[in-house]
Amino acid sequence: MKKLISILTTSMFLILSFGLTAEAQLAKSGKFSGTFTGAGKPVAMHMLGEAPLHILAELYGGSKNDAGSGIFHMNSFKCTFSNEVVQIPKTKGNGYCTFRDADGDIVTFRFSETGSLVGGSIGTNTLIHGTGKYKGITGSGSYKGNPLPEAQPGTFQLTGTFEGSYQIP
Repeated sequence: MKKLISILTTSMFLILSFGLTAEAQLAKSGKFSGTFTGAGKPVAMHMLGEAPLHILAELYGGSKNDAGSGIFHMNSFKCTFSNEVVQIPKTKGNGYCTFRDADGDIVTFRFSETGSLVGGSIGTNTLIHGTGKYKGITGSGSYKGNPLPEAQPGTFQLTGTFEGSYQIP
C-alpha cells in the first residue's frame, strides 16, 4: 500500500510539474500590449542660449503586460536615449531600452520617437537582442508616453502604453 501511495504521489508530482513547465514556456511568436511607468533625468544637455538643443537622458521603470503573463510582464527596464529639440518644444529622439524579467532574461529594443518637451511622445521600436528564453528574438512595436508631474526639479516621470509582436527562433 505504501508503495502504491508513493507511486501515485510521484506520478501526480510529475504530471503537475510538466503542466507548470509547459504553461511557463513563452510562445515562439505572438503579440503583446501593456503599460509602463518610469522616472529619469537628463545626464547631459547641449544648450543654444537659454534653450536645450540636445538632451541625453536615462529612464528607469517597470512594465506590465495586459495578458498578465509573458513577454514584458512585470519587467524592470532601463532606457538610454537622445532627444534633439527640432523646434521648441518639438523633439525627435532615439535610443535603446533593456527589459529584465524575474528570471534575469533580457530583451533589448532600439526606438525612435517624436514628442514635445512639455507633452507626450509616440514612437516605434525594433527588438534587437535577447538572452535566455528571448535569445534570437525579433519583432517590432509602438508606444505612447505621457508625462507625469515631476517628483523633484531636474527629473521627469512618465506613464504610457505599448504594443507589438515578436518571434523567437
